[in-house]
Amino acid sequence: MATIKHLAIIPDGNRRWAKAKGLQQWHGHIKASKNIPEIIKGAFAMGINYVTIWGGSYDNLTKRTPKEIDVLNKMYGLLSAQFLKSKDVRDGKVRLRILGEWKKLLGVKAKQDLIKAEDTTKKSGPYNLTLLIGYNGDREMVEAINKLIRAGTKVDEEGIKRALWTKDLPPVDLIIRTGGEPHLSAGFMMWDVRYAQLYFTEKFWPDFGIKDLKKAVEYYRRLNRRWGK
Repeated sequence: MATIKHLAIIPDGNRRWAKAKGLQQWHGHIKASKNIPEIIKGAFAMGINYVTIWGGSYDNLTKRTPKEIDVLNKMYGLLSAQFLKSKDVRDGKVRLRILGEWKKLLGVKAKQDLIKAEDTTKKSGPYNLTLLIGYNGDREMVEAINKLIRAGTKVDEEGIKRALWTKDLPPVDLIIRTGGEPHLSAGFMMWDVRYAQLYFTEKFWPDFGIKDLKKAVEYYRRLNRRWGK
């Protein structure tokens, strides 16, 4: 049975969910934030030690309307507060990492809330939650290569990994993308997903629940991974 150490989730379809229900686009983000804690808790309960969720791309935070970006800022603050109140976090079992260019893109309050949540859990474990905010994989890779060039460091596999924002994370085993669009965007974690299994579902993220997560995990665990052999 294939085991999952690192699960990555691309929670797509929030705006399309809202449109289908005749709502403003940002209502999709509000609804989407409500199932994130359940999915995280469920993944850890299944023995998955690393969970990474793409909470917003660089493009999302620079090209969307001011109203939608404001809602995203408020959502990040709400998620931070919910995270700190969860039992696993209070028991010191979950470490939070936030990766991407969020510090230069988010409002002051959202940044303060996220920094507080991240700092509070720096010594926690064994579970690891990573939120990618203001994150594009192509921008991460360009910065990593430039970092190696400036340092005069040899560009090899180990060097690239050490230069990435995701340097402390293990390779991704399974990617779940919701929303019925079977593709990876903006070079999503391109180095860490080289050997990942891809799982696509038609469900929009606001409708994705714990049963759907279990279905995806069971699909992976039934696989006979050959790793190119």
